[in-house]
Amino acid sequence: MKMKEHYIIEYLNCKKGFQKDYVKFKGTHAYEEAVTWGKKNLDNFHLDIIKIVQSNEHSNSSDKMKG
Repeated sequence: MKMKEHYIIEYLNCKKGFQKDYVKFKGTHAYEEAVTWGKKNLDNFHLDIIKIVQSNEHSNSSDKMKG
């Protein structure tokens, strides 16, 4: 079992009446994509609003045997 990371930016969305909203980024370049999105879409963007979420990746060996 290995740990996977993804990144979340939580912000108040003015288009939704300033309700809390979030954008999730996954993959090899997820952090860089989160930074790029934040700089482009949020006037008050700071790196510390990017949250790192770690989760366990479960591998099922029987799935690998199929095919």
